[in-house]
Amino acid sequence: MPYRCPPSFRRAAPAALHAVAAAACLVSALPRASFAQEAPTSASTAPALDEVRVTEKAAPNVYSESSGTYMPRGVEVGKTAQSLREIAQSVTVVTRQRMDDQALRTLDDVMGQTTGVTREETWLDTAYQARGLPITNIRYDGGGAGSTRSGSRSQDMAQFDSVSLLRGADGLFGAGEAGGVINFTYKRPLAKRQTQVLLSAGSLSNYRAELDTTGPLNAEGSVRARLVAVSHYRHEMAEPSRLQRKMLYGTVEVDVGPETLLTLGTSYQNDRNPGFNASLPRYADGSDIGLPRSTNMGAPWNWIHRENTALFAKLEHQLSPSWLLKAQLRHTRFNEGVNAAEIEGAPAPGTLLGTDWWIHQGMAKERETSLDVNAQGGFDAFGQRHDLIFGMDVQRTRDVSRSLWPRIGPANIFDRTPPLDPGFPLGDWTTGSQTNAQKSGLYGSVRLRPLERWAVVLGGRYTLQDRSTQHGMDGKLTAQSREGHVFVPYAGVVYDLSSTTSVYASTAEIYQSQAGKFSAPLPGAPLDPVRGRTYELGIKGEWSRSLTASAALFRTEKKGQGVVDPAYPQTDWRGGCCYFRDGYQRSQGIDLELTGKVAPNLQVAVGYTFNDNVDKRKDDARFSTVTPRHLFKAWGDYRFSGALRGWSLGTGVVAQGKHFRAAGISAYNPATGRYDGKWQPYQFTAPGYAVWSARLGYAIDKDWSVAMNIGNLFDKTYYSTVGYAGYGNFYGEKRTVVVTLQGRF
Repeated sequence: MPYRCPPSFRRAAPAALHAVAAAACLVSALPRASFAQEAPTSASTAPALDEVRVTEKAAPNVYSESSGTYMPRGVEVGKTAQSLREIAQSVTVVTRQRMDDQALRTLDDVMGQTTGVTREETWLDTAYQARGLPITNIRYDGGGAGSTRSGSRSQDMAQFDSVSLLRGADGLFGAGEAGGVINFTYKRPLAKRQTQVLLSAGSLSNYRAELDTTGPLNAEGSVRARLVAVSHYRHEMAEPSRLQRKMLYGTVEVDVGPETLLTLGTSYQNDRNPGFNASLPRYADGSDIGLPRSTNMGAPWNWIHRENTALFAKLEHQLSPSWLLKAQLRHTRFNEGVNAAEIEGAPAPGTLLGTDWWIHQGMAKERETSLDVNAQGGFDAFGQRHDLIFGMDVQRTRDVSRSLWPRIGPANIFDRTPPLDPGFPLGDWTTGSQTNAQKSGLYGSVRLRPLERWAVVLGGRYTLQDRSTQHGMDGKLTAQSREGHVFVPYAGVVYDLSSTTSVYASTAEIYQSQAGKFSAPLPGAPLDPVRGRTYELGIKGEWSRSLTASAALFRTEKKGQGVVDPAYPQTDWRGGCCYFRDGYQRSQGIDLELTGKVAPNLQVAVGYTFNDNVDKRKDDARFSTVTPRHLFKAWGDYRFSGALRGWSLGTGVVAQGKHFRAAGISAYNPATGRYDGKWQPYQFTAPGYAVWSARLGYAIDKDWSVAMNIGNLFDKTYYSTVGYAGYGNFYGEKRTVVVTLQGRF
């Protein structure tokens, strides 16, 4: 018998919320539908993770390794472990099992499969957006929020148990931008000895080896360690670009006492990319040149060298049965060197005039240290249990950069004869800066349960200071800002419709520094921060610890965004001046998600996002044109039984509507016969596309398996990122095949 929402529920939904109300009815109906209960653990499933010490109220396990499921049992996007239903915002978690099934090796791979996330590839990196807004903050194990850095897209996933994304403003714990915050959960040492190996080979000379070993270091098991090592080599699509990677991750857990756990760890990743450059131009009239996907506009001797080093420590002390003290210290060091020549500029149709060879050399050193200390626990009042967390975080960063961009001379995109390698560096640096920043704040939240089934979450963050200074290469002060003593509030409410389904609403304030943008006249003063608010209304369901579904309606408003001052036209060389504080952006839409087992042998991860973003100061034009209105991502994996036992088959798709870049071109000038006429606005558009993937796997026994993954199954040619006339257009990767052998002993 079909399930129908009660009339009272339907009447309660305003007309503007019909889409979410309909989704809520569907989610509410799921437990009554014919979804199977969680299947018993099979003989091929690895031993469960060690039990995690918890407070008086059992906390969800945030570790997904060996669970064999796509559905997380817990998540640590905040400072404490919670179930998805307890969080009054949209959260997506990509578990270890899903990363293994889809062969997701880097953060870029994971973000490409995460609900609501769009990728914007740039010359040296990739930026991510959700709901049309940048994702600029990351966390590790629920610690203090740090900033995404150059090379973040290449962060290797072998060291992580899961990756989660909280969409919307993180008003409670200080991640300023409203796109969301990424949380990485490190793999932890196990009390049982175990070694895992992974060997893979595929098209584009793609070779990878992983070693992951863990176990106790003493007879009592009070000291446990884990070591992960990765070696990866592959050709890139744009010949002759290559990837050469080495990664090491090590961590030790020590039971200092019956109530105290100390974790120490380090991670080191070394990436070399010789021959890089996949950025392509368009013709000067804005049309697509139609270059082969293997085209490389750089010199064969190009290289990028990146080193990421992290040191971290975490202390957890059980103060009482219901109170936990938690402290995390983290230090990261990033070094980058770039030596490259590239063709830039838009060639004129026919004559091909308008392109030049440029040399780019650069170096960067970034240092970041963060400390986060909090106490979390609960108390009883009015016959109910209430949760409380309060703490403080401090972050210091130091960024040093140097670069030069000499023009070499004219170039022909069809006869790309590069200049000679000038050596690194070829001379004195022409531009550069040193920026020092410090942030600190207090935060806290309380989850009150005034009535049975109701939870009210109140809290926020009080910024003590947010200051930065910038000096030029000569040591002279070029900019400084000092902000602070600002409270950013958060409020949410969760109501349990049943033991499996909850509805929620939340609002969070946005506070985003604009210290890098300055008002006129030159040299200018730093702009005041962007302020705004995000709202979310949704429903979540969890069943049998194996299936979760959610639907959310969201709206974000940002006011005071820096807008270019037309009296001071921007150049590539003048930096962040001049702007005035006039922006008003609004983003709204719907997130739908279904993750976990929908049948005993079938797991899925399905997400759909509709986004409408407008700039209220520009006639409601879209402010994030690279964000499609419709974005759909799905993956499913079926494990056969009976005569085909041991075999598995998976397939997935990433489909989206069109996206475009709003920019401009110079009009054709009949007087000169060139495209040097009046500047006119232009949209560089990429049509919508669907890219399919597939997997065929076989479990040899309970410890060993082999699988073949195929990316871009139908070898579709498309632009994953559209840029400008002269550069910044990137093809999506062509069809790839990789075969992986995994084992455990």
